[in-house]
Parts: sequence; C-alpha cells; structure tokens
Amino acid sequence: MENKNYIAAIDLGSRNVVVAVASRAADGKIEIEDVVVAESAGIAGGEVKNVESAAAAMKKAVAEIESRLGLRIAEAFTGISGSHIRCVKHPYYVHVAGRDGEINAEDVRKLNESMHNIQAPEGYKLMHILPQHYLVNDSEEVLDPVGRFGRTLGSTFNLIVGENTIITRHDKAFAKVGIGQAKSFINPLATAEAVVLSDEKELGVAVVDIGAGLTDVTIYQEGIVRNVSVIPLGADAVNRDIRAYGIMERYVEDLKTMYGCAVAEMVDGERFIKVPGRMQGEHKDILFRTLASIIEARMSDIVDYVIEEIREAGYEGRLGAGIVLTGGAANLKEIRTLFENRTGLEVRIARPELLITESSREKAADPTLATVVGLLWQGMNSGLATRVEPMQSETFGQTPVVEQPRTEDEDYGSGRGGKRRQKPPKEEKKKRREPDWDNLDAEGEKKGVFGRIGGWLGKKLEFDDEVLDEDDTNI
Repeated sequence: MENKNYIAAIDLGSRNVVVAVASRAADGKIEIEDVVVAESAGIAGGEVKNVESAAAAMKKAVAEIESRLGLRIAEAFTGISGSHIRCVKHPYYVHVAGRDGEINAEDVRKLNESMHNIQAPEGYKLMHILPQHYLVNDSEEVLDPVGRFGRTLGSTFNLIVGENTIITRHDKAFAKVGIGQAKSFINPLATAEAVVLSDEKELGVAVVDIGAGLTDVTIYQEGIVRNVSVIPLGADAVNRDIRAYGIMERYVEDLKTMYGCAVAEMVDGERFIKVPGRMQGEHKDILFRTLASIIEARMSDIVDYVIEEIREAGYEGRLGAGIVLTGGAANLKEIRTLFENRTGLEVRIARPELLITESSREKAADPTLATVVGLLWQGMNSGLATRVEPMQSETFGQTPVVEQPRTEDEDYGSGRGGKRRQKPPKEEKKKRREPDWDNLDAEGEKKGVFGRIGGWLGKKLEFDDEVLDEDDTNI
C-alpha cells in the first residue's frame, strides 16, 4: 500500500461484521481501500449478547482485511445500535449577554455548550445532542437567532441516549480484540448521512434502514434531525418464518434473496422451487407465490411499524421527500413497491454512493454497507484520527506491530512501521458471480462475501436446476 493517512470503521451487525479501511480523497470524499464482510456471532438485535463470540468474529474479519492490505488496525470508528437507543426532547434557555438584547454567536455557543452539563437518565449514556430550533423570548421560533433581539435564547434539544450496560458489552468486545475506539456514533445517524440528499433533508424525509435484527428510522425536516427510533424487528424475522415452513437454515438466506419477492401478487402462482431436504436425495417443493407471501407478510409488519414511528414523531403527512430505504433488505425484489403501496409515500432505494469516490463504488455501493460508510464519513469529519498503520516487514502476516504512544500532532493514522517487503503479485481477479447452487465444493460450502451455504454430511447438495428454466414443465 502506498503511504496514505488511513481511517477504519467497524459495524457490528446481527448477521455481519463489516470492516472498512479508507482515506480522504482530494475532493473530500471517501476513498474506499477495502471492505470485508464476515459472518457475525454473539450479536442479536444489534446488541452484543456474548462478548467472546462477538470478539472472535470481529477478530477474524479484522485479520482478513489487515492481511489483504498489509496494514495494522489499532483503532477504528464504531457504531452503537439496538432498541435501547432513545431520543428524548429537552428544552433549555440562557439569558442574552448583550445590554441591548442583540443575540450574537457567543450566546448561541453558550446555549449549546450548556447542554453538555445535562445528566442522562439513570443507567443511560448521553451520545448525541441535536438542537431542533431556537426560541427568542420563549415565543419567536427561528433557525438562526444571531442578529435577533431578546432577553432569553432557548432551544429544544434532541438528546440521543443509550443504555450503559449494553454499551459496556460493546466496548468489552473491542477491548478483547485490542482495537481502540476513536469515537462511537449512533448507527441510525451514520447510515442516514451516507444515503440521504440535502434536498430530501429540507423537504422532510424518513430514512429507513432495515437490517438483520433491527429497523432504524431517522426523520429529517428543514435540514435537521427531528427524530431517531429503533424498531426491534428486521429481516431475520422473515428468515425465521421461512424456516418454519420446513426449510433448513443453510438454504434460507439465499432462497430469500435469489427467489424471494416482497409482493406476492407479482409472482407466478404456478412456479415452484425444489429445495434440498434433510436426507440425501430428498427435496421439498415451495411455490414462488408461497415464498413471496411469507416475505410480504413479515415485511408488511415492518412497514406498519415504520408508519407508526412517523406518526408518533408528529411527521405524518409532512415528509415531502417520502422515504429513503436502505440496508440489506432494500435488495429484496419489489420492496419499494410494498413500501409505496402501504405508506402512500414516494420511496427511493439508496446505496451509500453519495459520499464515496467513483472508483470506490464497486467496493461499497451496496445498501448493506450504508452504515459502515456513514461511520467512515462521520469519523473523517469529526476531527479525530484512527491508528491504521503499515505492518513491519518482520511482522507482516504474523504478529501485530507493537503500538507506540500517539502524539497530539499525528494525522490520520500516520505510519511508523519499518520498510515492508513487496507483496506477491495478486492473481487475476475473477469476475463476481451470483450464487450457483450447482457448484458447491466438496464439503457443500459456498464461499462468498455475503453468504455461505453449508453442506449435507460433506456431500454436494443442489437446487433442482430446472427451476431456472422458464420452459420446463416442472415449473
């Protein structure tokens, strides 16, 4: 790797651990160097339930990207998620300092800084403070109070808080891996920043991120974050419903993503899929329409929860830009149609391509990666750095470089390692293919970034390839 100032971000999800290394491009955008998506463990509903398992999964993902880039990740930007996240409104005011009552920037600064003295509710940690609007003399609502006249200057703040015990488990997992956290952000805010347009923020928009275990909803109006909520239901609920139909775990995810649809009436009611059964040579038939009905029923529940969150936040009928949909479930066929039919709002499927360079799109422009891109962006613009450094030649691919104390004047992860030997030339990169059910390895395992398919007693299993043939009489 050439000498750059690298930053790293890690997203601990219920299904995947995502590790990304990037640098700042000349135009200020994110230049993605590499991304690793690995299976997570010990995490449910976005929360660390088993520290040891979560740490082991993260360590494996980090080791892979370190080996590929020849870098040592000592520190990263991280995200906090889970239904424990709360958005609490809190009013506050200060007296205007000037004798003539003219409000200046110092009055605004004093008001905002005074909020940092607010104590979070017992058992919670204050994560973000978001001013909503300013009030002059408790009556005149303005977005920019500087130059106005009044005796008092107030505001209503959104305080984003998280539960201490859950955050502590999250921190313990990183400590076990030996990775410092330069700063932790709230996942819903990070994800939204990666996919939403400035015009959408002004008009009013709900950013909906459907992950494996959770659905995050972030509402903007007049360019300001107005509400953040977390729904404890995600795409894994669909998987559980498919498993309940008698489908084995190792086939569920690919069955959903390859053949599933979020609107049942748009699927041929006669076609079916032959799914391998529990015994060799057995298979189970499931109609495309049945699979779509299972998906639609559970996804409809999620849509209804989103509608309720918008209503309770007070923004029903006020979202001029509708809904921006992202996260892994945004890749489901006809998910946009389902959302538009049930909400009556315009829906845009969003990939995290607004903040990254053109050359990075092949690596990161997927809804599944919106959170990690958002973490990179918020971290890069926080004024902080992460320690991501070249490995020394004698330790490359073996043991990590021993970290030295970091001085205050160090820029983004300035490398202190010695000279590195040249990495062997890479083999020609193979063209990425869609999962092929007919080409499993000797152990029945399908390799890939976003999914793995297990084998049956070490023997090859497959879907009946006739299901893909539109003209076959068995379909």
